[in-house]
Amino acid sequence: MNWDEIKNKIYYWDGSWRDIYVHETNHQDWEKWTDFVNSNYKIEWNIFETESNRNKIDFQIIKDYWSGTGDNCSTAKVFIDKIQINAHFFDDSEIENDIDPREFNSIDDHQKLIDFMTSLSKTLDKSVYLTPENCPEIRLIKVNGDSVELNIDTNPNDWPVRNKE
Repeated sequence: MNWDEIKNKIYYWDGSWRDIYVHETNHQDWEKWTDFVNSNYKIEWNIFETESNRNKIDFQIIKDYWSGTGDNCSTAKVFIDKIQINAHFFDDSEIENDIDPREFNSIDDHQKLIDFMTSLSKTLDKSVYLTPENCPEIRLIKVNGDSVELNIDTNPNDWPVRNKE
């Protein structure tokens, strides 16, 4: 598979981002995710209510938000070199991150994402998926341990563009 094919089928710009999903998660998975990104990547974590920025994610603040004992909704930016992965802490049952496909300009950028997804899959012992935004049913990439499956059979023009509410 060549870069042009990957770019046109996976990182196609249609006005929406791509989601990285890990389904059926719990607090322990999220804590592993937090330790993994804190230990391996540059982090910018913005806590909206306090308007503070930190370079590490404090998992206790996330747990407090989920339990309703804290009001600090937040988003974390995880950087793989210049590629930004946004982490949203909507709930503990699913890990959802997103990427801007316009940041992927070479096979090397693609490989950095595959490496991230592979390491995450091994850390959590779960499959990790890349999908069009809010389309978990359309799996563009599936990573399970060292197994990587690319789905270039879908036509990006057929993807529903869904906006988050």
